[in-house]
Amino acid sequence: MRRPHLNPDEIPNYTMEESARYLHVAYSKISYWVIGDEKAAPLTTIFSRKPFLLSFKNLVECFVLESLRTIHGASLQEIRKAIEPLRMAMPSKYPLADFTLHTERTKRGQLIYVDQKEQLTCLTRSGQLVFRDIMLPYLRRVERNERGIARRLFPFTRREHFKSPSEAPRVVMIDPQVAFGMPVLVNSRISTAFLLSRKNGGTSVKQLAADYGRPETEIEEAIRLEQAA
Repeated sequence: MRRPHLNPDEIPNYTMEESARYLHVAYSKISYWVIGDEKAAPLTTIFSRKPFLLSFKNLVECFVLESLRTIHGASLQEIRKAIEPLRMAMPSKYPLADFTLHTERTKRGQLIYVDQKEQLTCLTRSGQLVFRDIMLPYLRRVERNERGIARRLFPFTRREHFKSPSEAPRVVMIDPQVAFGMPVLVNSRISTAFLLSRKNGGTSVKQLAADYGRPETEIEEAIRLEQAA
């Protein structure tokens, strides 16, 4: 019997603890986004609840949520108001991963838009359409294919990078097609977990850099991701 084809982007792969560490987000916040509570529905769809495991698309959606909140200053109420109709209207279980969002700060608050072909639809003003050239720069840590669907995530290696995303190095990538979706050094299959393991075993950063032909700063940043609290 043939097994059903599984989209690697949707395979449950990351524990709640790993997701919190990779995104530099509190465990309680990740839990609220993927589980919700008595008064609020989840903001992303997960299929493994025993145990709770996130897929790559879940990880991207949580990254977008935190970016909207931290980088663009949108409140959780503004985000929920925009995301809930988006999840109902779009032909996707993972609209935050499958569509590009843009933001604009106005006197009335943070506006959130979804990119649809040649126009932007405002999610916080009942579907009002706007043009791209009035928008602020959007998140560039999510690499998308020609259809706009997320393919790779370049997580921040430090929490403080959320405050200056344009200056943050793109040292680590998460690609569901590479190393089973575990964080690796960019353009390699060298996992950040393996680097930390070797360092904990006594190998210096200098030696690791020599072994893999990468700058010491890249090795240090990759290890920082695994050491994030």
